Amino acid sequence: MRCGSRGVDYWLGGGEDAGRWDPICILVLIVFGILVLTRRRCQWGAIFNHNSGLVVFYAYLVISTLWVEDMDNPFMKVFRPVGDALMALMVTTEKNPRAAILGMCRRGVILLIPMSVVLIRYFNDLGCLHAKHDGFDIWTGVTTHKNPLGQLCIVSTLVFIWHLMEARKNGRRLSREYMAWIYLIFTVYLFNGGGSADSRSSTAFLCLLISLGMFVALGRFRERPERVVSFIFRGGVALVVLSLVLQFFDTSLQALIAQTQGKDATLSDRTYIWQDVIRIGMQHPILGTGYGGFWVPSVYPKLSPVIDNHPMEAHNGYLETFANLGFVGCILLAWVIIQSIRSATKVMHENFEYGRLRLALLFMVLVMNYSEATFPVGNHLWWFCFLVVAIYAEPWIQGAAEQAIKSDPENEPGYKTETT
Repeated sequence: MRCGSRGVDYWLGGGEDAGRWDPICILVLIVFGILVLTRRRCQWGAIFNHNSGLVVFYAYLVISTLWVEDMDNPFMKVFRPVGDALMALMVTTEKNPRAAILGMCRRGVILLIPMSVVLIRYFNDLGCLHAKHDGFDIWTGVTTHKNPLGQLCIVSTLVFIWHLMEARKNGRRLSREYMAWIYLIFTVYLFNGGGSADSRSSTAFLCLLISLGMFVALGRFRERPERVVSFIFRGGVALVVLSLVLQFFDTSLQALIAQTQGKDATLSDRTYIWQDVIRIGMQHPILGTGYGGFWVPSVYPKLSPVIDNHPMEAHNGYLETFANLGFVGCILLAWVIIQSIRSATKVMHENFEYGRLRLALLFMVLVMNYSEATFPVGNHLWWFCFLVVAIYAEPWIQGAAEQAIKSDPENEPGYKTETT
């Protein structure tokens, strides 16, 4: 809920989103998270070894604060992503991690989605960003902008569509799943963003379609999971070939997709920011400026005059990683991504639904980071979701095999995860 909404200080301080309560709240969660994890009967050595890419990436993340120059307390910047990793470990070390992931997401959106509707409809000053001149107000709901609201809607849509799929598989009548249908209506309403193309998140809607398409496509390999790797490889080759073909027609895949979403080829001036991030980032290309050391006051005079809105991110997760962590950070992030995809494809042989869930969300996050920066942003909804599906621990949890593979406790009466 914290990653999918604003900081705790915003809600306690009447609109001020800076203070001490948010870090205190996260610190309390971290302490309780450590207590829970120390009581888990897990083979921690095997878990860390299997997720070695993420362990090394996080170690480098913390070390990189040593060369941050223009920040008072750079170590506090890694406080949030470290908390994300601990919370993700709590979810993935449940006896049934797939049920825990879906249950966690469902409980979160059950509060945040209707609360967003209420704020937009009845507390406009809290739920919208008002247009400076003539135009549509931007719906934000419980989040900070239209893009985070769209990302929250992705979670809600996926959770309740998967809920309906489970209900159908278990023989329940879909017409009786009232809560799922009500929340899907709420989500469609929020996705619409008031009816204006400029006030809705095109990236979020596109990523939702990609995730659903990937989930459905992977379902074809239930009886032949060994063919998933070749399917992914062929898909990657097809994208490369399509991009090359479009070059002969003086266009690009980016421009084509932007046109279908009613956007210009610059993706709302994102390409100008990318050029500046690359130019400035090449001053520290190997190690970067250190985690959190790029978007500081001294960087804004170096930006091009066309960028006059003081951005706080590169609007591209890969460039954001390069700017803060350099080429070393990008290589380590690539290691994490490749290791996570390989792990998810292997899992499909023993636990097909869990592997399919992980792959669908992994590829959606990879696409999202082309125009949004969620790598590695602490307390960001989709960095946390990426960690939840990237970390794999199921075989090294005592008593997990018979409960996670043969059944789905989410549908059993009285089932309760420890994270509750």
